Amino acid sequence: MDPDEPPTVAEPPPRGGLAPRSPGGSSTGADSTSATVASKSTTLAAGSTLGLSDGIAGAATSTLDLPKPETVLRRSAYEQTRRTAASGLLFNLVGLATAPIVDGDPQAEQVFLAAMAIGVLYNAWLLLKCRSEATFRQRYAVIYFSVAPFTNTAVIYYLGVFGPVLAMFVFNVYTACIAYQRRVAQITLAGAIAPVAVLGTLMATGALRDPGLIAVTPAAGPVGCSIIVVAFVAFLVLTYAQARKTRELMVASLVERDAAVRLASHREALVLEARQDLDRALSAGGLGRFSDRTLGSFKLGAVIGRGAMGEVYEAHHVTTGEPAAVKMLLPEVLNRPAYVHRFLREVRIAASLDAPNVVRVLEVGDETSAMPYLAMERLSGQDLASVLRGEARLPASDVVELVRQVGRGLAAASAAGIVHRDLKPQNLFRTDAAPPVWKILDFGVSKLVHTGGGGITRGEAIGTPRYMAPEQARGEDVDLRADLYSLGVIAYRALTGHPPFKGEDLPVLVEVLTRMPIRPSSLADLHPHVDAFFAVALAKRPEERFQTPEALVDALEAALRGELGRPERERAAVVTAVTPWRRA
Repeated sequence: MDPDEPPTVAEPPPRGGLAPRSPGGSSTGADSTSATVASKSTTLAAGSTLGLSDGIAGAATSTLDLPKPETVLRRSAYEQTRRTAASGLLFNLVGLATAPIVDGDPQAEQVFLAAMAIGVLYNAWLLLKCRSEATFRQRYAVIYFSVAPFTNTAVIYYLGVFGPVLAMFVFNVYTACIAYQRRVAQITLAGAIAPVAVLGTLMATGALRDPGLIAVTPAAGPVGCSIIVVAFVAFLVLTYAQARKTRELMVASLVERDAAVRLASHREALVLEARQDLDRALSAGGLGRFSDRTLGSFKLGAVIGRGAMGEVYEAHHVTTGEPAAVKMLLPEVLNRPAYVHRFLREVRIAASLDAPNVVRVLEVGDETSAMPYLAMERLSGQDLASVLRGEARLPASDVVELVRQVGRGLAAASAAGIVHRDLKPQNLFRTDAAPPVWKILDFGVSKLVHTGGGGITRGEAIGTPRYMAPEQARGEDVDLRADLYSLGVIAYRALTGHPPFKGEDLPVLVEVLTRMPIRPSSLADLHPHVDAFFAVALAKRPEERFQTPEALVDALEAALRGELGRPERERAAVVTAVTPWRRA
């Protein structure tokens, strides 16, 4: 990249969590704050952010709609190239029309007319090549300003090396310095100095007769002409230096604005993500109504999580002392069959899974128990939401490992006929083990595939809107590919520092259903193959996505190396042709 061009902006991470963590950094296993979105209304479980002001959500959405510095500068270069070509074409046509009626040197006139004809051709070529911003390439400007010195030599030879026509060189140098990268500006400066220096020196020494319409050689003499040439060259260099400094200040201002906007956007996204956790954390802690009681094989301690359906207690096995987290329904919801049915279904699903990357179930209390409960291993570490509040982005290798391990957990669940349906950072937990292990939490809204539907959730969109697959948002039947979509959203968030879709409830569902997010490489320093990876991972149609966890993680690894296969890149091109990336 050109040294005075804007670098990729990496916004500094906000330090210090925005929400308190569970005591000891342990897993609460509490009810996820997931949304049940019906056709005309949105209902959130306890800890939701349904009342979040439109101002915050709107700001988070609008800030990244501003163009990046690279986009602004490219657009400026495109527009300046169009103006330069159009004005040059007009000048050439006027020159061709007026030169025959002006009483100039015949030989110089022929040279001038030939230059004007060439100028018409290459200005028209430049206009054609830059007919739209999409077709513009910086190399077209390089070619244009490389050819210009030859035609400019003919122009000043005819009009006069020491006349007012030299002002066009000052204008060309200044606009090239402001609108283009350094290489184009340097070519323009050299192309302005060369004709004046060569012709001026030859005419000042008498080696070449001055045939210009404005000829000052006899009056000024050799010394005077030499002084004019040196002064004008120095003036061009000064103009170049001043204009480049102006561009540097402009670029710095754009970068600072971009960094401020993206940092604000990142913090707003963290507020949206942390709000639910904050409400839940504030409601937890201290003794609950069942503290110090024994439930099954476990003695309950303090409340470490609380949701709409129940509470989660820290607990210890009465015989072995093994720590656990016991999740149980609140007494006031026991007479609500829908909640009881959902909880018992989670108990059955969780008990059926035995995989290293799924939270381990120690004991269950089913409908025959006095109080239904679910005893799970007590984990030490952080959930992904807490990790991302401390780090703006995760290293690529960490994201690959996250996707690999969570993918294994999803594969195990899928083999048991289970779709999680609420995969999000709050439901992924990184243990303090060495090496760390990622575990999937909370199967409270999971779906048993063999039942042929969602049971009490059939026909509704169950999950968290920002991480929900499009078919899930429509309330359709889902399979493993919906969970892989959610894992793709999580990987996007971890790699770029920004969730692909912001806000809550129905507005964000519209984006999930109809729009692609911002191109990942415009948010972080990522290879373009990563864009192609996410185009497939976040495709609106399940059949266009990666079909297995293994395919997902293999493609991610390859994309980060810049080695994504041609079939995946071609599939990405098809996806983004139908639903383009949202402009940054």
